[in-house]
Amino acid sequence: MKTLLFYDVETSGLNPAFDQILTFAGIRTDLDLNEISRELITIKLRGDIVPSPHAFITHCLTWDELEGGISEYQAALKIHQLFNTPGTISIGYNSLGFDDEFLRFLFYRNLLDPYAHQYANQCSRMDMLPVTALFRVFCDHALKWPYLEDGRPSLRLELLSQENKFMTTGRAHEAMNDVEAVIELARIFSRQKEVWDYSLAFFNKNRDALRINGIQKECRIGKLDFRICLMVSTSFGPKYNYIAPVIHIGESVPYKNQSLWIRMDLEGVFDQSEASDFFELFVIRKRPGDQLIVLPSLDRFQAKLTPEAGKVSGQNLLKIQSQPDLFFKTVQHHLEYKYPLIPEIDQDAALYQSGFFSHLEKKEISQFHSSGDSKKESVCEGFTCSRVKAMARRILLRNFNGLSLIRETREYADHLRRLLSRLPEDRILGYRNDAKYGIGQGMLDLREIQENTKKLTSLQKDILVWLDIYMEKLISSN
Repeated sequence: MKTLLFYDVETSGLNPAFDQILTFAGIRTDLDLNEISRELITIKLRGDIVPSPHAFITHCLTWDELEGGISEYQAALKIHQLFNTPGTISIGYNSLGFDDEFLRFLFYRNLLDPYAHQYANQCSRMDMLPVTALFRVFCDHALKWPYLEDGRPSLRLELLSQENKFMTTGRAHEAMNDVEAVIELARIFSRQKEVWDYSLAFFNKNRDALRINGIQKECRIGKLDFRICLMVSTSFGPKYNYIAPVIHIGESVPYKNQSLWIRMDLEGVFDQSEASDFFELFVIRKRPGDQLIVLPSLDRFQAKLTPEAGKVSGQNLLKIQSQPDLFFKTVQHHLEYKYPLIPEIDQDAALYQSGFFSHLEKKEISQFHSSGDSKKESVCEGFTCSRVKAMARRILLRNFNGLSLIRETREYADHLRRLLSRLPEDRILGYRNDAKYGIGQGMLDLREIQENTKKLTSLQKDILVWLDIYMEKLISSN
């Protein structure tokens, strides 16, 4: 039976590879949005996490709440099972842009399949944020839309919930409250059945690809034809009415699941740079069924573009048609582009760089999960796969404090030392060549917030006091 799993997470920060999910809330419904069950999971804060003060004064989770939670490993097993229940369609609000990547890294560092919930056992994913953008552009009468003080429209879930008086049980940015709000939003949109069904089909990978491939290539550049389409994305913002003309330049060579697109409505992107052999511009990378919605360039859709966007798009098209060789060099450069390898990448962040687990790794992973807690340490020591062995050791160190643990703890001890160091050379590197949130940045953010607490609630002020004490203890433990 197909079911929808509406979910939301609250986290210790914004880095999906390194920061930690702290609460998970999920409500399972049937396809008619009738509730079947709900789940709320709270997770203990790991010892190798420096909490972001900005995150904590947003979701307002307290130390007492987190201390009452379960370990990350236990939570990962439970959440993975929820998402991989046969027929589950997981859905959140900006889930494909935020929550799902947090889950992917949660599963990976706990030796669980990070991708199965996207395709196996008739499971798939959706996202209500791009659906909301689509309704805002093409079916705005379906909802009351909130506006910010400066007059700009907003798609923030909290404001949508307030404006439309959604019935929820908690405070804004509380995971279960946000899940209830997304379900209320889905119920309103589903009344517009034609638009609703049309929107949901964009998250079916096969149908999304078929729709795009069915759009005619009607734009001639040099001797080749290209697709000019329209793309709906919240990243374009209300200034552009969340919609932009784009040109499809082909499929990535090293990454077979990525199609590449260039926005046509931005000024200056096709201005020739004397220092480069190609146009220096940002290319949009789309995967089938993701949060980027591609539409044919029909008149009724083009009517939603701003007048300025249509004008600039036409000018840019003339520029590239007059310089086809430069355009083709640009296209080839991006089609062949590969993400740079990070030599010193931390194992928690190595999901994309290290690739899928091999058959032998999967066999050892299965042994690890199936063994009892008291036997996991000895089982781990017998592993021959270096990646699995290293990751299993971290699981044990983070989640099984009662174990004598593994004769080798030097790698993890060094990880903690670097986390509490303020030296640039001690940065713990992620897959974007970014760094794990460390004590230096944590203290800077905390002091910045403490300088102006006038607009904070008493709960937020109490949380800052706790964070101050917590971080000082981390520093003294080094």
